[in-house]
Amino acid sequence: MYQSLKGYSDTAEAEFMVKFFDLHGNNDSILNIWPDVMPIKPLSIDYEKVDIYIQGGFLLLSKEAYDYLYHFLNEYGEFLKIDVNGSEMVLFNLRVFGQEDSDKCIEDYSKGLRSGFKSFAFIDSDINSKLLFKSKLLDGIGLFCGEEFKQLVEVKSLNGIEFNEIN
Repeated sequence: MYQSLKGYSDTAEAEFMVKFFDLHGNNDSILNIWPDVMPIKPLSIDYEKVDIYIQGGFLLLSKEAYDYLYHFLNEYGEFLKIDVNGSEMVLFNLRVFGQEDSDKCIEDYSKGLRSGFKSFAFIDSDINSKLLFKSKLLDGIGLFCGEEFKQLVEVKSLNGIEFNEIN
C-alpha cells in the first residue's frame, strides 16, 4: 500500500508519511512529529482568501479563524501550524468521533461495491454536546458539526465553508 515510500532514504520522513496517510481513520496525533511550521504549496484554491476550509480531513484555518476558534476547538484535536505562500495558517486535526446510528446508516452499492451511503445519521445523545466530530464509517475523513459550531462560524462571518444538513 505504501510502495511509493520505498524511494525515501530518510526513514523519519517515511514514518511521517505512513502515519499521515492513516491518521484520520486511526485517530492518531501527529503533533509530536509535526515541525514548528510546515511550508505547504496550495493545490487549487487561494487558501489565503478563506478563513476556514475542509481539506483532506483537516480544517484549514486562517490566523483570524484560529485565534477565534482555538478556545472552542482545543479539546477536540490539535493545531498544526503551516505556511502557505508566506501566510501563517493552521491545520486542525480533529480527534473526536461521533457514534453512528447503525439503523440509519444505509450503505449504497454500485456494481457490487460500496459507493457511499443512501442515508447517514449519528446518535443524538452522543453528538449533542460535540462541536465537531468525524465518522469511523467514513474512515475519519468526513467532518461533521452541530448547530453550535455552525453559529460560531456564521457569527464571525468566516468564509470558505458550507454547511449541508444531513438529518
